[in-house]
Amino acid sequence: MFNEHIRSWGNNFSCSANEYSCSSISLAAEIVRSCTSHGIIPRGAGRSYGDQSLNSGGGLLSLQRSEDSNSYVVTDSGLVTVNGESSIGDLLSAVIPQGWLLPVVPGSGSITIGGALAADAHGKNHFHQSSLASWCKEMNVMIADGSIIRCSTENEPDLFWATVGGLGLTGLIISATLQLQKITGSSLKVDTRSFSRFSYLFEGLKMASENNEYAVAWLDLLSERHPGRGIVKSAHLDKNRNLERGRVDTKSINFPLSPSVNFINRPMCSIHNSLKYGSSLITRGTAITPISDFLFPLDRVNNWKNLYGRAGFLQWQFVVPDEEALLLENIIKDIGNTDLLPSLAVLKRCGKESRSYLSFCRPGWTLAIDFPSNAKARDLLVGFDKRIAEVGGRVYLAKDSCLDADLIHKMYPKLDKWKSIRRHFDPKNIWQSDFSRRLNLICNF
Repeated sequence: MFNEHIRSWGNNFSCSANEYSCSSISLAAEIVRSCTSHGIIPRGAGRSYGDQSLNSGGGLLSLQRSEDSNSYVVTDSGLVTVNGESSIGDLLSAVIPQGWLLPVVPGSGSITIGGALAADAHGKNHFHQSSLASWCKEMNVMIADGSIIRCSTENEPDLFWATVGGLGLTGLIISATLQLQKITGSSLKVDTRSFSRFSYLFEGLKMASENNEYAVAWLDLLSERHPGRGIVKSAHLDKNRNLERGRVDTKSINFPLSPSVNFINRPMCSIHNSLKYGSSLITRGTAITPISDFLFPLDRVNNWKNLYGRAGFLQWQFVVPDEEALLLENIIKDIGNTDLLPSLAVLKRCGKESRSYLSFCRPGWTLAIDFPSNAKARDLLVGFDKRIAEVGGRVYLAKDSCLDADLIHKMYPKLDKWKSIRRHFDPKNIWQSDFSRRLNLICNF
C-alpha cells in the first residue's frame, strides 16, 4: 500500500513508499522478486532513528507472522530459534520464566530480533559480552532473488557477517538461532553512584565496567558549572529472585502520536537534569530492580520521541579508542559552548568488536547524545564526525542521520569487502534504502 507519510522513529526523516506487510514467507518472496528500480528494504518495528528503514519511491517489507510465547522453545544448551519479526521484549518475556536470558540486548524491548541483528546491537555490557553477533549461531536470510539461505560462521560466513550489522541491505532476516545464558532470578542488583565532575565519573564508570556485568553512565551536559557530571549505574544478576516476575511489560505513560508542542526546551531539561542528579544523591547505593526496568528504562514512556514535537530529534552515537578518551571531554566542552540542547547523554565502555564487516563497537568508549533536530545540530555533528574519524573512531550507522559519505571508509575499513559481498548476493540492487543512497553504499552499474 502506498503511503506518503512514513517517518523515521526519530521523526527527523520521512518518505513516500509502498508498505508491504506479509503474513507468509512466500508472499514476501514474491514481492521481493517483483521489485522496481527503487528496490525494497526490510522494516521491522520501525524503530530506526534515521533513514535506515525508509525507501523513497520504493518498498518497505515486513513480516507479520503469528507467534505466541509457547513457540519459544529453549534447548538444554540454551539455544532458541526465533522469527526475525519477534521483539526483544517478547523473547525475554518467554524465556526469563524458563531461566534464560539473552546475554546482549539493545536499549528497547520493542526492537525486533531481525532489526537488532541488522544493527549488530549492543547493550550495557559490551565490555564483557560484545555485541549480539557473538550470540547468534545462525540465520535464515531471504536474499534478492527471493530464496532463503541458511548462514552461520561456518556456512555462508560472508553472508552471515555482512548481514549482521548490514542494516537490511543484504536481505530479510527470516529467523535466527540465538545462544541464551542461564539465570536463576529475574532481578538485578543495581548500584547507583553520582559524580560531580566528568573526570570522576569517567574513572567511576571504568571501575564499574570492570567489576560488574552491566554498567552505564548518564551525563548532565547542561550543568553550567560542571558539564559532564552524572550518575553511574552498575548491575549484576540477583541469583535468588523469582523467575516468574520476568515479564517485560514496562510501558506506563503514553504521549500523543502527533504532538504539536515541543516539550524539549532548555529550562525544562535543566530542571529535569538537576532533579535527576539531586535525587541520585539521596537514592545512591544498592537496590533490587527488575531486569526490564534496568535494561529498558525509556520503554516506561510509550512514544517518548513525541516530546520533541514535529521536528523530531537526532540520536548521535560514536566510539573512540581508549587512548583517545580525551576527545570525549573535549566534545562535551565544545557542546557546552554552543546554544544547542543535548537533552540526553549516555556513556558506556566497549570491549572486543565482532567480526561483522560493519561492526560499530570496538575497544574504547561510546557516547550517545540526543539533540532536537535542526540544521545547527547537524552542522555541529558533521564537524565532530571528522574529528572522530581522525582518531580511529566511528559513528554508529544504525543511528546515523548526518554522516558525510566521504568519512565512512575511514571509519569502517572493511566497507569495500562488505560491498563486494553485497553485490555478489544482490547484483541488481534490490535491497536499498534512503540511508544506503545517502552514504553511497549502493553501486549502480
